[in-house]
Amino acid sequence: MRKLWILVALPLTLSPFASEAQVRVIVPGVRVTAAPPPPRFEAVPVAPSPRHQWIAGCWEWRGSAHVWIPGHWVLPPAYGYVWEPARWASANGAWVFYPGHWRPTDEPDRAQAYQPPPPPMEQVVVNTAPPPPIEEARPAPPFDGAVWLAGYWHWNGLRHVWVAGRYSPRPAGHEWERHRWDRDDSGRWVFKPGHWHPSEGEHRDEGRR
Repeated sequence: MRKLWILVALPLTLSPFASEAQVRVIVPGVRVTAAPPPPRFEAVPVAPSPRHQWIAGCWEWRGSAHVWIPGHWVLPPAYGYVWEPARWASANGAWVFYPGHWRPTDEPDRAQAYQPPPPPMEQVVVNTAPPPPIEEARPAPPFDGAVWLAGYWHWNGLRHVWVAGRYSPRPAGHEWERHRWDRDDSGRWVFKPGHWHPSEGEHRDEGRR
């Protein structure tokens, strides 16, 4: 088995929400010679809430064998995100696995800066280290002054899943602090949500007042 960096250019027909402004994600594809077994039938249980989305089960390559990852209901990382399912593709006599990820469904609005959801009441702290950040191939900016907000790893209660980046106008006098994971003194990982903050120039101006 060997890992490859493979560009996934999702076709526009995959979703009615897809657009030219949508991110194309470079994900670490896993290339193997053994074909994955047929997908297992899953009886989808009743959703816990209208906001939950179903993540279908799939075969993943773990070590030296295909392992079935059961489907489950989860909440999206924020409003306006939809799950792009994992898939296997045949390529030059082998099989390549492309992991699923969250992607935004809304068009960037030049008049409205993206606002992340409020931080959770309880801090997200996990024992599992996030994978290395995924390199993303950005589409062309949809308008002048659009700022790229990089993707990040989101803990869905079971594991880390990737959330694709997006464009946004910059609020006047502000800069984007990206989402990140920090390790605390106990060795656990703490999620620090991204947010807009006043730029350094803005702080200097306030100090003169």
